[in-house]
Amino acid sequence: MNTAEATGSPPGRASALLRRLAANTYDALLLFALWVAAAAPLAIAFAIAHDSQSPLLQDILRGYLPVVGFIYFSRAWLKTGQTQGMRAWGLAVRGVRGRLSITRALGRYVLAVAWWVALIEGLTLSFHGDYLGATALLALFGAAYFWIFLDPESQCLHDRLSGTRVLFVPKLARARQKPQADQA
Repeated sequence: MNTAEATGSPPGRASALLRRLAANTYDALLLFALWVAAAAPLAIAFAIAHDSQSPLLQDILRGYLPVVGFIYFSRAWLKTGQTQGMRAWGLAVRGVRGRLSITRALGRYVLAVAWWVALIEGLTLSFHGDYLGATALLALFGAAYFWIFLDPESQCLHDRLSGTRVLFVPKLARARQKPQADQA
């Protein structure tokens, strides 16, 4: 797919937000499975050493799993502009001036992860009764995604800050991407 086949966001800003959140949810499920597969060898090695609760294992995983996530997202963004979730929901990411660079992919990933960490931490704080901290973190997450309603091109805050754009890929362009069956 080339950039000419992708257009701006789908009609309606609410539709753009819902598509993005649906694609994010799809990718989050895939990423969780990937993290389990990536962490399993380390967990097994530490379990064999009778130290599966080791703080060292937890520190290694805190550094290792975000790198695994970045590899998943950046590889997809740089190769086709689409993760599996984006492909399913008809979205593609590009750099503002065309093809996405590794630097822009890293910036987009770090900012997007920061918003999702704010959501998770905000929910955690609310369950522990810290409603002021929870409100601040949830507002940060909300501002990042509800920026779509303020942005003239329906982009999220992390896209604006990282110099990327998420584009809607019409069904016709997606149909052209599918491989054709061989004729017998």
